[in-house]
Amino acid sequence: MRTTHAQLGPALQLASQTNEITSTLRVTGEDCLIFDVHCADAARLERIVDSLARYGPVTTALVLREYPPKPLAPGDVNNLMASNI
Repeated sequence: MRTTHAQLGPALQLASQTNEITSTLRVTGEDCLIFDVHCADAARLERIVDSLARYGPVTTALVLREYPPKPLAPGDVNNLMASNI
């Protein structure tokens, strides 16, 4: 979701009151909020998107599959930085 600073509080308030929104991330870039939404059907998702859209443009993406996370060992971050990946 993309929103303005003035609409950020109300958008976060709505998200906290919406049972299907299970997590919220504030991120950098064009979009500033990412919501993890779990709905029983597309009609409910549409209602949630419409309610959030009062505070700014909303885009959606569906998760097709989740893969296991790759754990980082304690030195992995330093090794990645040194290798200039």
